[in-house]
Amino acid sequence: MIRPATTPRWISVTILAALLVGCGPATGASGPQVWIDAPLNDSTHPLAPMEIVLHAADPAGVAMVELSVNGEVLTRRPPDGTAAPLVTFRADWDPQSPGEYLLAARAQDHSGAWGEATVNKVILTGAVPRASVVTPTTTPTASASPPSTPACVDRAEFVTDVTFPDNQIVAPGAAFQKIWRLRNDGSCPWTERYQVVFVDGDSMNNNSPLPMPQIVQPGETVDLAVDMVAPSADGTYRGSYLLRNPQGQTFGLGRDGQTPFYVQIIVGQRRVITPTLPPPVVDTQAPSVSVSHSPAGSSLPTGTSITFTATASDNVGVTRIDIWVTAPGQFPVLAKTCNNTTSCSTTGGPYNSMGTLSYFAIAADAAGHETNSGGQSITIYVVISQRLRFPS
Repeated sequence: MIRPATTPRWISVTILAALLVGCGPATGASGPQVWIDAPLNDSTHPLAPMEIVLHAADPAGVAMVELSVNGEVLTRRPPDGTAAPLVTFRADWDPQSPGEYLLAARAQDHSGAWGEATVNKVILTGAVPRASVVTPTTTPTASASPPSTPACVDRAEFVTDVTFPDNQIVAPGAAFQKIWRLRNDGSCPWTERYQVVFVDGDSMNNNSPLPMPQIVQPGETVDLAVDMVAPSADGTYRGSYLLRNPQGQTFGLGRDGQTPFYVQIIVGQRRVITPTLPPPVVDTQAPSVSVSHSPAGSSLPTGTSITFTATASDNVGVTRIDIWVTAPGQFPVLAKTCNNTTSCSTTGGPYNSMGTLSYFAIAADAAGHETNSGGQSITIYVVISQRLRFPS
């Protein structure tokens, strides 16, 4: 598209001053001034793609420009050179049918204040075919035509909730901005003609449809922000959204590209359910405990390893079991301690000294009660082998 020639700097300053004085809203209006240069107000054009050109002015610079067609946002993005007092803004528009259209533009300054919108009425007539068919004048040859290029695929992938994750609490009537981070998981670039649209659930006064804030190539991510207002009544609210391509087809997440992404908030206070616990059991009973050994028997030969096993029970719970063993000719030794269990085992030996081996167990509960199993004893003996001699 042909652009106007570059204007000398002294002429630009003169034009800016004249525009700020004569072309904008009345003195005292807040926010930047904006006016649409093309197409002109009350102009008539044939139905075809066109470029919309507008200017915005503010002494402190223009932070954002928004352009809408018949109340639907066509694009909203920062202009080139946001610090300049006068900016030129261009946007491509591809109307689909003839009729009367209202083009509205407004601008935002760096403090966040929006200026008054300016509106141009445009009439589009006739119908321009979107594709033409050329009838060949010569007889086609028998050679095969080259294969057609398959259409690209629109599909998105959810990355994260930048703001307001699921079930975040929001005050009744509070304004908030939900931001999703999505990845272009298809093969079509997302241009500014792609839109975020509300499709189901609780709308919460959302400001969709909204244009894609930037061009997103396949594999790239983008943050999509939608302004909302929480309902006034307490409860859980959920709204679902999809993307819409320039052909009017909606798509979203998943393998089939049809799963919406959503916002879900809780208005009011989160209900906390406190479980009702049974009354604690009063521990007034001492544990019981018994102890045994293996291999069994009241006497065992030297060289034998012995396993000692204690079993305990309590009306609330056993917290500790101790097994004590006194080998022949030795002092008592704490052989094993087991915590928070009802069974405890340990193996000692082999015992090579003859004499008496004794052992016992002690069980304790959380209340501090202790019970002794009572001592058990085993006789360790030496096996003497005798060689018999017969007279010759």
